[in-house]
Amino acid sequence: MATETISFQISQDLLAALKVGSLELTQNLRLLAAITYFQEKKLSLGKAAELAGINRLEFMDVLAAKGIIVFDYDESVLEHEIQGISQL
Repeated sequence: MATETISFQISQDLLAALKVGSLELTQNLRLLAAITYFQEKKLSLGKAAELAGINRLEFMDVLAAKGIIVFDYDESVLEHEIQGISQL
């Protein structure tokens, strides 16, 4: 898989104010971007997890910890799913 490198400059003062190193900031920004794109339905769960640099289960745990709904079913779809499960 081909990759791209995205970089930008940030002052050391800003890193000091955030009390993080550049690696931690990079990881945080990837996670925040992944969450945002997932919530906006621009990325699937799997692709958002890939952007965050973690597996899907870890990403689901992060979403749950932040109170973000992972599976957004409307009532009719949920009822249909429950009926299907009960028939098993």
